[in-house]
Amino acid sequence: MDSQIVTSNSSNSNNEMTRNNLSMVFPNRTQFYSFCQLQNFSMPDSNIFYITKNPSTPKFYQKLIQSCKYFFIKNSIIIVPKLRFSLEYKGWYTQGSRPSNDRPNGRSVYLNELTSKIWITDSFSVCGGTPDWSVVTSFMPQIYQCDATYIFIYGQIFSFNNLMVIASKCEMLYLSSVIKLNNDKIVPETNYFKTAVSLDALFKALPNVKTFTYFLPYNSLNIITTKTAEELLKIPHFLSLDKFEIREIPEIFDIESFYSHIKENMKTKIYLVFSDQISDKYKPRLQTIVDKILETENRD
Repeated sequence: MDSQIVTSNSSNSNNEMTRNNLSMVFPNRTQFYSFCQLQNFSMPDSNIFYITKNPSTPKFYQKLIQSCKYFFIKNSIIIVPKLRFSLEYKGWYTQGSRPSNDRPNGRSVYLNELTSKIWITDSFSVCGGTPDWSVVTSFMPQIYQCDATYIFIYGQIFSFNNLMVIASKCEMLYLSSVIKLNNDKIVPETNYFKTAVSLDALFKALPNVKTFTYFLPYNSLNIITTKTAEELLKIPHFLSLDKFEIREIPEIFDIESFYSHIKENMKTKIYLVFSDQISDKYKPRLQTIVDKILETENRD
């Protein structure tokens, strides 16, 4: 039996609604559904169902919903190049295509009340201090897919699994005071560092990362261990990074082993900033390495 597909009665109306699907964030739903009619389509129902639920790329999905409203009604997804969170701008938002005086490149489109899923194509950012450390976790159900290559997250606690949803294709990763937990359980009020994911475990799961910056939280228990340097150097793609920057490093970090990597590495720009809390016993170890670097005539 042929599938019944919903299409627009008016081509002008359809083009207006689908030219830029950011405009579908807040559509006039009554008008949107009123210009629809049933149409027979010579494809099996199973094929239509598969196409509807499994769009291969954002570009393909946009062409799909422009050709027929049925696909958006059955699987409503908003393609969002840049998804951001900021208290200053009232929560989750992206940039629309209509310029304004204060935003010449486009107006902000707020997504806090969005009922559709979101497909992120370019970047994902959580900026500024947030009183709710579960901002990322609370928004995860809205994300259909994340292809972001740039990710910036400040002051959040969320699960390792959630990070994999948003960062699987990430090439530039910036984390500040972020704690990733080993499970999807409710974030504990205390002792959450006991289930924190280690730095080396994070790297193993992110083979596409080329630029990495991590401002460690004040207590980095389990994130950095005595084995961190050794384990990082076993990861092939870690050895080919363009940039590696880590700050607030505790004295448990094996700086001697990592210095051997610094001497041999000819590709990665490396920035190491240690915690103010390191002991007087650890400081001479750092100073010895600094002296060796300064004494070397050719540092490549």
